Amino acid sequence: MRRRFHRFASAGLLWWLMLSPGARGETVIATFDDFFSLDGLFAWADATIVATETNYSITDVCYGSGYKDINVDATGETTVQVTVTLDGPPAADGHLGPIVSLVDADGTFYNYAWYGRTRGRHVLTMDVHRPTFVSGIGSVPGLDLSRLDFFHLQLDPGFFGCGGAYTVIWEDFRLIGAPGPRITRWHLDSTQATLALSWESKPGKLYTILYTANLEEPFAPMTTDIYAEGTEVTWTVPMPASTAGWFRILQQP
Repeated sequence: MRRRFHRFASAGLLWWLMLSPGARGETVIATFDDFFSLDGLFAWADATIVATETNYSITDVCYGSGYKDINVDATGETTVQVTVTLDGPPAADGHLGPIVSLVDADGTFYNYAWYGRTRGRHVLTMDVHRPTFVSGIGSVPGLDLSRLDFFHLQLDPGFFGCGGAYTVIWEDFRLIGAPGPRITRWHLDSTQATLALSWESKPGKLYTILYTANLEEPFAPMTTDIYAEGTEVTWTVPMPASTAGWFRILQQP
């Protein structure tokens, strides 16, 4: 891991600035917090659905699916990550298969399936560019992560079939893996005891400046909810009281 160290001295002030490599990026598709409804239900039309502050629970028999319109830019992300809890009678164990799908603006339709899962909570991952199967190739080859139009949720009961009711609890759906925001410029004003940081950004996203005086201690937020109007943000923070420090920029979900 390469780290950059910069030494400043002015008006008797000596300070070491260390720019830490950014945390990995992530793009939220759905947290399912207060997720009151999908925009369309197919085989889940008669399901029992419970939306809570933290998840979206569907109880039904046989195959089911639904979709939600979105407008998401997930440029640079590499991995689909889904957190889901599966439940049902013992006969369902090892058969339930959650599936999520992403569709871009030109109609490319990628499906990510995890067949034959046991009951219980799972954090499921898959390469975003290597789907289990493709339902539509769209007008332009490949999934355009910068223009995601809607997503599907599905449950394939496998060999459990229609033998009884299952419950699938959707807890989180996001894309991860892009490099975190990179600090491009910095300026120390020793007379005002402030530091201006500039970093690469995505328009419309919120960012947090993290700081630690010692890498043995965790990074803590200095400033949150910094709105990016363009592809670069510059923000000024007070200089910490210590004589050295690490800074990192985090893109908020």
